[in-house]
Amino acid sequence: MVIDNARELRVAAIQMESQNGRIKANLEHALPFVEEASKKGAELIVLPEFMPTGYIFTKAIWEAGETRHGLTVQWLKEHSRRLGVYLGTSFLEADGDDFFNTFVLATPDGNEAGRVRKQTPAAFEAYFTKGDTGSHVINTEFGKIGVGICYENMLSYMPQLMYAYSVDIMLMPHSAPSPMKSILTPKKAINAFHSNLKELATKYAKLLGIPVIMVNKSGKWETPLPGIPFLKQVSSFPGFTAIADSDGSLKAQLGNEEAVIVRDVVLDPSRKKKSKLEYHGRWTEDFPWGIKIWRQVEAMGRIWYSLSSERKRRASEISSRK
Repeated sequence: MVIDNARELRVAAIQMESQNGRIKANLEHALPFVEEASKKGAELIVLPEFMPTGYIFTKAIWEAGETRHGLTVQWLKEHSRRLGVYLGTSFLEADGDDFFNTFVLATPDGNEAGRVRKQTPAAFEAYFTKGDTGSHVINTEFGKIGVGICYENMLSYMPQLMYAYSVDIMLMPHSAPSPMKSILTPKKAINAFHSNLKELATKYAKLLGIPVIMVNKSGKWETPLPGIPFLKQVSSFPGFTAIADSDGSLKAQLGNEEAVIVRDVVLDPSRKKKSKLEYHGRWTEDFPWGIKIWRQVEAMGRIWYSLSSERKRRASEISSRK
């Protein structure tokens, strides 16, 4: 529907559980949620980050690597065409001798509208995936879609990028578990993390004057830590999936359950931010040191990743498959 110079769009956010490394099972589990969203009239359907991949901080994650046009991309194209919707999620892409966290959006006619790779792997992710500074925008018939993948949305470059690109709507796929309480992540840091997730959609919507879809997973989360196989991080995905409109209002938000939310949002050029955004430093806000220390973990992870001959071999093996 067109409203004067604005356009109404029905969007859906799917919050669900996914199992580590079980690509086919996760795609099968997601399908009823996608079909439910479609039956409710959603034109754009967004699934969590690494929905088919799972989320684990060991080399085992590489076993879920896929080629550029692998099972997940084929699934997105098949069901976007069958249902006549835009459909997107991210997966672990093997390209050459590297692994990337890649978000792909498929079109209603079963083609690929575009893809965005995560620019800044978070904390231990840096041991197993490479960041990519490519475009964070996908062009569609209803406007420019900006994509910020999970942790990127806590970093100051992301809102500035979205403003510079003048995006019309923003997607935020997450695979963000609650940090386990420790010396590195005291209760204050965990509370700040949860608060940021809860408010993320409305914060960006108000900041940029555009609709925002923030999607996270739910369910139990367990992973060994790199180099410490006997020590596991055990937690859960808190959810907080939300849809915010371009006027900054919260249209809907979930708790930690598996569910689909479908809402109408307005893409209104007159609401978009007109003045340049100003940020100083790395973060969008003053997070506790328990979160900021992730930067040191990322630096160590990038070094380990760059030196890993096993990573090169396994990525090359996967990416060479037909």
